[in-house]
Amino acid sequence: MAEEEKTEDNEEAPKEEAAGTAEASGDLAKEQAAPVDEELPKFTVNEIEKMNVPKLKEAALQYMGKITSVHGMDKAELIRSLKEINGIPLIEARRASKIDRKAIKDKIKSLHKERDLAIDEKDRVKLKRVRNRAKALRRKLVRNA
Repeated sequence: MAEEEKTEDNEEAPKEEAAGTAEASGDLAKEQAAPVDEELPKFTVNEIEKMNVPKLKEAALQYMGKITSVHGMDKAELIRSLKEINGIPLIEARRASKIDRKAIKDKIKSLHKERDLAIDEKDRVKLKRVRNRAKALRRKLVRNA
């Protein structure tokens, strides 16, 4: 009987120790899980913009659960998702000017017709004026592209 009591005590002791280690390991896992969120890298706008695609993918993979399907994204999508995670406001590129490109192109086409008429009439003054006007409109389009 005394031996049985010793074995029962010995059996219970490892179970208690095992339970204690499980709780301790659970505490460690919780402690390790918390710093992982804090250890995520923070990127600035300049760092994100200057990265090439492989580096962007590598950076996105560091945010395991937050960014999905990293390998299927192109550069713009990677930049957008990294900016969102880092709390950087997204500013979409906008056109510098508000010119009516279609109206300018239509005007250039009408000037080409006038140019052809000036060539047929052999009117050099009108020809020069029309060509210069068309050239100025083309420059305006290129500068405001």
